[in-house]
Amino acid sequence: MSTLTARGLTLRYLIALGLVAFLSIASHFVVKDMLRVSKGSAEIINVSGRQRMLSQRIVGLALELDRGDESARASLKAAIKEFRMAHVKLLDFAKVAIDSPAAEARLRDTYFGAAGTDHAMQLYLAAADRIADSSRKTGQPQYDADLALLQASARGPLLEALEQVVTIHQSVSEERTERLVLIQRLLVAVVVITLQIEALFIFRPMVRDISGYVRQLMDLADRDYLTGLANRRAFSDKARIEILRARRHRHPLSIILVDADYFKQINDMHGHLVGDAVLVALAHSLEAGARQEDVVGRIGGEEFAVLLPETSLPQAREVAERLRRSMAGCPIQAHGKSVEVTVSIGMASVPLDAADPLTAALGTADAMLYKAKESGRNCVWPKLTRVDTESASQSGNRS
Repeated sequence: MSTLTARGLTLRYLIALGLVAFLSIASHFVVKDMLRVSKGSAEIINVSGRQRMLSQRIVGLALELDRGDESARASLKAAIKEFRMAHVKLLDFAKVAIDSPAAEARLRDTYFGAAGTDHAMQLYLAAADRIADSSRKTGQPQYDADLALLQASARGPLLEALEQVVTIHQSVSEERTERLVLIQRLLVAVVVITLQIEALFIFRPMVRDISGYVRQLMDLADRDYLTGLANRRAFSDKARIEILRARRHRHPLSIILVDADYFKQINDMHGHLVGDAVLVALAHSLEAGARQEDVVGRIGGEEFAVLLPETSLPQAREVAERLRRSMAGCPIQAHGKSVEVTVSIGMASVPLDAADPLTAALGTADAMLYKAKESGRNCVWPKLTRVDTESASQSGNRS
């Protein structure tokens, strides 16, 4: 049996369970962060793509307005407003720390450094606002310059700057995703290792201990608490197995009932501890005289039964007489007292063709035991004839 106590096993189990719970929660947050990163990257790409599309739409609407289509003015103003909001959102993304110093430097340089994307956007929006708020006037230098700026920006530098922003954010997202995937794999590996450790050092000892306890309980359920012999239920189960075997092979089967004489007087005169010692001594004597295939059990207070496979009634009498003589000729020493004990024994052949052979045999043996008590005790019943005895001698002794 394991030397681990229930408290020790419980503590180990709780620690391991807590570790698995912690790792599971950590894994949940890692996955959640991965989704957040993916969502943020997708949003940036979506906003930037929308902004590139709006830059082309603004130029197209400005040209329609330049050709005199006043219906394009409202759509132009709406497109400019949406473009400005997208630019503000991208600037907010650029100002947030993204756990990559190199990428942060590239973003700042793209918007506020040599690339001057933010300044170019502001000029682009200012020109678009002026065109949306004015009308075509021949020879007006500012209007022509604004329209030329919109067309030039939409064809090259503006689109390139927006593409650069998307590329930076996408690379950062990929780096963070790879890092989070690595962390997720490490967490899964630790969980698997933790579960293996639990199986080896917690559940295996726990199962071993529980199996041992179950075996003990089953043994206790089958054993008489005082003598260690099979109790009545276990004796009956084993006896019925032997009866089936005897039926199949048509072999003789006998049973003897053994009862200590004047046992109540022993308890009254010497006390129950001495009485228990007498029962233990009787049980030991029965076991000592039994073969490996015999079934020995305590079926009552001071009553014992022995089932004798492949044993005829005359052969069973020899066993019973040997047991009776051994008990009568050897006083029991218990708690400083010497107690002389005799036994009465009843025998019966097991009727294999009966509906319930064991119950029938026990009933017959009990009746014979009662006759032995009536006949003065310290004897074996039934008394066999000389013919029975000679038949037993011819068939040979029990091996």
